[in-house]
Amino acid sequence: MTQLEQAQKDQLKSLKDEFKRLQKQLHAVHDKTGYEDLEHGVLALQIAEHAVEETLEHTGLGGEIRHKSNPKAYRQAKQWHKIVKGLRAQGGKFLKTHPSEDLETALKALEIAEGSLKEVAEHYE
Repeated sequence: MTQLEQAQKDQLKSLKDEFKRLQKQLHAVHDKTGYEDLEHGVLALQIAEHAVEETLEHTGLGGEIRHKSNPKAYRQAKQWHKIVKGLRAQGGKFLKTHPSEDLETALKALEIAEGSLKEVAEHYE
């Protein structure tokens, strides 16, 4: 991975601030309406903000996090990754015959979880 230029870092910082602002606005609308999907939107913005924050934190490392070998933690993370990957596959098959916007949202969340758990496993490999 390449190092971020200052302009890119500034752009990411601006996006992070924008995500925070949008979270507050969406949360306010959620509080007034009670629509659960809006709460999911707030969570999505929190994930986006966290991804940008991690990118900014690890730019000095070329985007990489140092690994800490821990076989027990590695096995646990691999097990969780396998479970989430399986759920995602099953959900995708189910979605083909049972269309559901909520399931689509859940599958997107599982995709994020699968990627994150893969990174956790790699961290402890």
